[in-house]
Amino acid sequence: MGKMSVLLIAEAMTGGILEHVRQIVTHLNRDLFDVTLLCSDRRDPSCQEELEELRVLGTPVILEPMVRSIRPWRDFCSEQSIYHNLLVRRYDVVHTHGSKAGILGRLAAHRAGSSRVIHTGHTFPIQWARGMRGRFYRALERRASFWCDTVVALTQAQRSMLIEQQVCPSEKIVVLPNAVALPEALSPERRRLAREELELPPDAPVAAMLGRIVQQKDPLLFAQAAAAALRLRPDLYFVWIGEGPMRRRMLRHALLLGVPEGRLRATGQRDGATSLLPAADLLMMTTRFEGMPYAVLEAMAAGLPVVAVDVPGMAEVVQHGVTGSLVAADPGLLAMQVVALAGDELLRRKFGEAGRNVVKQRFLVQDFIRNLQDLYLTRSALRG
Repeated sequence: MGKMSVLLIAEAMTGGILEHVRQIVTHLNRDLFDVTLLCSDRRDPSCQEELEELRVLGTPVILEPMVRSIRPWRDFCSEQSIYHNLLVRRYDVVHTHGSKAGILGRLAAHRAGSSRVIHTGHTFPIQWARGMRGRFYRALERRASFWCDTVVALTQAQRSMLIEQQVCPSEKIVVLPNAVALPEALSPERRRLAREELELPPDAPVAAMLGRIVQQKDPLLFAQAAAAALRLRPDLYFVWIGEGPMRRRMLRHALLLGVPEGRLRATGQRDGATSLLPAADLLMMTTRFEGMPYAVLEAMAAGLPVVAVDVPGMAEVVQHGVTGSLVAADPGLLAMQVVALAGDELLRRKFGEAGRNVVKQRFLVQDFIRNLQDLYLTRSALRG
């Protein structure tokens, strides 16, 4: 029996989707699977370096200039191009990722008669869209669910949402959470080196955020919570490890709120950003909606406690009072939890160790890959 051919289709080669695709390409058993990636580099051209690394690993990369927003003519051309690619080569599995690729890729695979089609939404538009736009996206997702065999949800909360909003029948949904590799445990030396790189004082309490500075992550709430926390504990530092279109606005907002210059920082794009997590004492996760955030998993794997906004699905990762704190999207409440943890080293260590154990038990990348391989090999629900 030959290898099973898999085509991954993605438009948003950034953030969580990029990490997800990288894990699949890097860790999938190459004795069993032959993987090709069809993706767009329009949203963030800096992904070209990542794509070149995947090519070096032996993964063919097909560039298709999909765009994020709805552009009927551009979307039609992209769907046609994907469709013709699927006619040229018959893949055993077509696996789409994200909203735009999920619609165009599933439609093209349906038209081409692909034998097995799987879709991972990561975050679904119906998690944030409201009113007429929400109804439109729900109708699109509902229709697209007929063009695939399996819809992958990252959390039980996502699965419940898809069922309650009648987007997809329950028998088509599989819950397959994100996962991370387990780094070395935190150590004084790793902490010292990370703080030196970020030019942070050796002993000041530091709250960090990891990820792109975009509206979904609510960087203005991050700034507001930082301002509230600094009024309670002026020696705190806040560091956003990442880059994004809202960076300047966040920093400007912090200054307007009275945050002293240098007490809230954004590192910009960094290679190996997770290696900077040991500089922090805790992760503060401000977000409006999520699938399953890699930032939280990475922080817990590194042994950091987490203070997070209690959006649907977050409680499946962060256990309140065990690995961190879950609160409403309120600057004062976030600030109080950050200040409480900043002043209690024993509690930080307790939460951090518990979080690392949760990752070991439930969110390791090797377990994700094993489950995904089983899905590729065995899942073949009939399409309606």
